Amino acid sequence: MKPHKISHVAQVLLRIFAVVASAISAWLMITAKQDIVVLGIPISAKYSYSPAFKFTAIVNVVGSALALLSLCVNCIAMRQGNPTNYVFLFMHDLVMMSLLLGGSAAATAIGYIGKHGDRHAGWLPICDQLSSFCNRVFTAVILSYASAAFFLFLAIISVTASRPSHFSSM
Repeated sequence: MKPHKISHVAQVLLRIFAVVASAISAWLMITAKQDIVVLGIPISAKYSYSPAFKFTAIVNVVGSALALLSLCVNCIAMRQGNPTNYVFLFMHDLVMMSLLLGGSAAATAIGYIGKHGDRHAGWLPICDQLSSFCNRVFTAVILSYASAAFFLFLAIISVTASRPSHFSSM
């Protein structure tokens, strides 16, 4: 198989993985909810109570949609064989990776406090009581990091594919 064909197949697969990982992450985050009663007091946890979780969910929805769109753009760029098209894909992949990392990091910080609390601020851990909610958010964050990694690999492939020498073997 020629190098440009391998590059194209890798891009298609990674974009599909990014779509799936981001979509599942967004779905898990948006549906993360748990209601419990502790000492007669009802406690409810929803992703929408945290701006960081909302940001992560939104970034993953956008990431999934734009990864799907970039899948179509990638197919067009491959047919045209113009290295400049890959520069735009590189920029797209870099921006998406950055947004996903920002959302993932924000959710990680809030998740850490939920899991371990903060003695200095007097915040108690909540994941002992809200394990279903915390596990769902944890899985969503892991998938969000995976999606960011897929976009990192895509950025590397796109910048490599944008070199004119890559197209000389076509």
